[in-house]
Amino acid sequence: MHQRPRRQSTGILALLLLAALAVAGESARAHVLYDFEQPYFVEEPDVQCKDHAVVKVDGLYHVFYIHSFPPEPGEYLRSEKWLGHLTSPDLKHWTRQDSILPVSEVPGTWEDTFIWAPKIVPDPHGPGWFLFYTGSDEFVCQQTGAAYSIDLSTWYRMPQNPLYHPGSWAAWSEASWANCRDPELFHQASDGYWYLFNTASTAGGFGAISNARSPDLLHWSDLGPLVVNDTEDVLESCQLAFEDGSYHLFFTEQGVQGTSHITSPLLYGGWDMAGVTIIDAGNAPEISRLDDEDLFSRHNAINTSQGPLYYFRFDRIDLSTPDLVPEIISLGGLDERWTIIFGNAFDNQPTWGDNPRERGDPPSHMKGNSYLATYEDFSHPLDGEPGDAQGPMLTGLMRSEGFTVTGDRFRLLVGGGYRPETCFVGLVRDSDGAVLFKDTGINSHSMIPRLWDTSNLLGEAVYLVVADLGWREWDCISVDHIEEYDRSGQDPFPPDTPLDPPPLLDDILEAAGFVLTGAGSAPAPGAARLLAPHPNPFNPRTRLRYELVRAGRAELVVLDARGRAVRRLFAGDLPAGPGFFTWDGRDDAGRSLPSGVYLARLSLDGRPAPARRLVLVR
Repeated sequence: MHQRPRRQSTGILALLLLAALAVAGESARAHVLYDFEQPYFVEEPDVQCKDHAVVKVDGLYHVFYIHSFPPEPGEYLRSEKWLGHLTSPDLKHWTRQDSILPVSEVPGTWEDTFIWAPKIVPDPHGPGWFLFYTGSDEFVCQQTGAAYSIDLSTWYRMPQNPLYHPGSWAAWSEASWANCRDPELFHQASDGYWYLFNTASTAGGFGAISNARSPDLLHWSDLGPLVVNDTEDVLESCQLAFEDGSYHLFFTEQGVQGTSHITSPLLYGGWDMAGVTIIDAGNAPEISRLDDEDLFSRHNAINTSQGPLYYFRFDRIDLSTPDLVPEIISLGGLDERWTIIFGNAFDNQPTWGDNPRERGDPPSHMKGNSYLATYEDFSHPLDGEPGDAQGPMLTGLMRSEGFTVTGDRFRLLVGGGYRPETCFVGLVRDSDGAVLFKDTGINSHSMIPRLWDTSNLLGEAVYLVVADLGWREWDCISVDHIEEYDRSGQDPFPPDTPLDPPPLLDDILEAAGFVLTGAGSAPAPGAARLLAPHPNPFNPRTRLRYELVRAGRAELVVLDARGRAVRRLFAGDLPAGPGFFTWDGRDDAGRSLPSGVYLARLSLDGRPAPARRLVLVR
């Protein structure tokens, strides 16, 4: 049996500051950490995380969930004998706490085999919390029970358990598999009652959601089905929310991937299964209406080279839309402390998971679940396929907000191409734009540890930059876990000291062919500009529009995701001004290319403009 887990140069740098909206007068503060994590919890391989509940106390999120292990020897159902407990300050960094509520150790009881689907509500009359859950015996006969806690760590089962199972209208029996799982609690302000909803089946064999009512959360009266499906497929993991005069019901329908949603003006009688829409690809939705935010979370799985990985994803949800279709507002993407100054190399970042390993390259050595890698193209588990790459052709520059050095060391992971002049992560002094530290890769997607000695920079105002300014093979950069700290003991290896003399960021950009405009967001006059292709995605052709500030020798090439030229659309002299070329999705030999991601690269007199990403869909 599984053990329960325990727990400056004047012009350009001023424009960089303006573009990044840096805060003036930055004062000393705690050590900085940039780790590119995303709002996910990812379980260990072979372990599943499923139906869950979220609460927030004193700024700390608590997640309770079905902790599902592979079947024990001789069994065919997974081992789900206690509930997992996680805590996080930000939905990105997680601590596994002691598991709770193990199944009954007394054989033959109603909850001696499985425990599922926690739902937590605060005690309306006291300082504690009620946790409702599904208990199951060896026949998989399911019933609802509850437990109580003051501290969210120690839980006591209610002596009245089990509290509920559906009445004679339902196909429910103590001697066989009987659906009564995934409890959802809803408080109706207009009548003061609590309502309990569960996955159920009618006596006629149709999937349904049961409905019971209580004045005190302990004594429940069965009211029959809330919703009946038009098939035998059950409606699992339902959630009910009320907003602006409308009820919103969320659930996962058996055999249908994703989160289903319907609305009704009435709690009773207004539900129409013909109006169901799928609003998200995740399963077992959880709507958590916290004091300062409405969260939408769900579980899903992704197939990787190491086997399937289960995860929770967390976003916000807006129920007050005019068309009554909830809007899911992503919490993912780049940390708000970073600003993309120009280019498109960072448009699909951070990278989710160990993407190089998924395509057979050496592992990235990432820390956590996400990192920054301009070669990669897999920003979250539902975007493309693991291992997807956007190649080395995209360019861009991003910078962090300003901060004051308060620690004597920085440690970070750096990978990518050995391109010290074009692809690097650096620490820049705010006052003059001097690049004090600059690290590049070693022509590998694997990242290696780097160490900066900042003991002589204490009190300096600085910022970080990540630059990908090249378009040749291995022109890419990857970085993870940039952490400032105070040294204790001996360094693990000799740290780098500040560059002497330090180059200026302006000079590095100019040498690579990137001088910024007055807006600080695009190459300056003198460079070619490739505009957004239209349509994109496309089939069978797309228009590639460009602008040239001056006449010159131009070249427009289409490359595949690995940076190999597949079609040369133009090479010759062009006058200043706008124009366009059309690409029909064929290579230089006239062969139709397969669906995929391609890059359009325009150069003028040998200097490239930022490439454009093309998506061909056959």
